[in-house]
Amino acid sequence: MEDIIVKNLLFDYFAGQISPLQKKAIEAWLQNPNNHEQYYQWLHEWELAHLQAPASWQDAFARTQERVSQEAPESQPFLAVSRNPGWWSYYNHKMVAAIVLITLIGASVFGLKGVIFYKTIQVGYGQTQQVKLTDGSLVTLNANSSLRFPRFGFGDGTRTVELTGEADFQVQHSPLNQRFVVVTPKGLQVTVLGTQFTVFARQRRSQITLRTGKVALQMSQTPKSPSIIMKPGDLVTMDNSGKLTRAHTANPEIQSAWKHQRITLDRTSLKEIAAILQENYGFQVEIKDPELANRTATGSFPAHNADEVLDMITELFDINLTRQNNKIVFKD
Repeated sequence: MEDIIVKNLLFDYFAGQISPLQKKAIEAWLQNPNNHEQYYQWLHEWELAHLQAPASWQDAFARTQERVSQEAPESQPFLAVSRNPGWWSYYNHKMVAAIVLITLIGASVFGLKGVIFYKTIQVGYGQTQQVKLTDGSLVTLNANSSLRFPRFGFGDGTRTVELTGEADFQVQHSPLNQRFVVVTPKGLQVTVLGTQFTVFARQRRSQITLRTGKVALQMSQTPKSPSIIMKPGDLVTMDNSGKLTRAHTANPEIQSAWKHQRITLDRTSLKEIAAILQENYGFQVEIKDPELANRTATGSFPAHNADEVLDMITELFDINLTRQNNKIVFKD
């Protein structure tokens, strides 16, 4: 019963038909982050039930501006109050109300469109999170990563997601053969039908590793250039200059070992590990000796938390570390 009352109250709120006391009740209800998703769903439901005229708000605003410029005398301020109260009530009141309404609509379109129509999953340092999309695809996000996708109609009109950080994808095949697209910040776009792959999209580089199926890579800056078709075991890396390099790995599962709370090293340098510690745990890492930074190691170990990872690194590389808050110094 409580949900029905809240829903009806929100519908009145969207229509501008509530009292100040009711408005305070809604604001208190929205203080709970768990209610935000329900709020956006009901807002979307209310908007569908109260569709406006097909003309866009941009066109309406342009027409209003044109009216004002043609009818308002240049010698008078735009909001000058006439001594004739009837003229004020009939003309200025309606004109101001229309402009305010159009401005509010414009602000809501620009300011709330991203929040209302798109959902963002953000994973903190030292954590992973699994997300099941409405089309059945499974995404596992690594630490310090985010995934953005449409709240409504995903799998029907679009299957495009935006990734920042690192994630492993198990894409469900669509009955209509609809493509699943992963967009990364630097413009590297992954297009698939149904497959399993890992995407690494951080500041230092972008990297795609394909386990099963087939994917096509495309740069958004050059949409007419030929796509790179990847086969299972392929590993494509893009550096900060935009250069793409293809390699092949016999064990593509290594790139997604973090899903199982493990770190797997394959002749990995301490410098590379320092970058992982910064990306996944938020540490600031300093390596005193350049030779030490280039020292490599191979192995696999548990990574349930930051302390466990640091202990294993010092043991594997036979080095010492000092730690103060989130700053770490490695040395022999």
